[in-house]
Amino acid sequence: MTFTYDPTMPTDITRVRFHIGDVDSDEAIFSDEEITFVIAEESTWQNAVIACLQSLIGRMSAEPDFTADWLKVDNKRALAGYKELLQQKRQQFGIPAVSGRGQAVYRGDSLQTGPGEGW
Repeated sequence: MTFTYDPTMPTDITRVRFHIGDVDSDEAIFSDEEITFVIAEESTWQNAVIACLQSLIGRMSAEPDFTADWLKVDNKRALAGYKELLQQKRQQFGIPAVSGRGQAVYRGDSLQTGPGEGW
């Protein structure tokens, strides 16, 4: 697992790490390879920040809370913090939480390209 973070020479990986708080190599959340993959999939580092935060929230949601003697591990506060960070980053980058696309009102396998007879 490769980890790089150098704010003096900003790269897209460094930008993503900075915005999600993954800056400690001893406690790395994502590898450079994972971040590179997400940047390629999402097209921009800003979208990659959102995708990484969503992935992190998903991972934390799947981990159970537990208690053993005096030790209690509860992910609720951390999970709430990451959800809040996700909302802040969406707002900062102008990325809506919900997106949509147009839907044709005619059959896609027809040769019709718009409203025709019978409309």
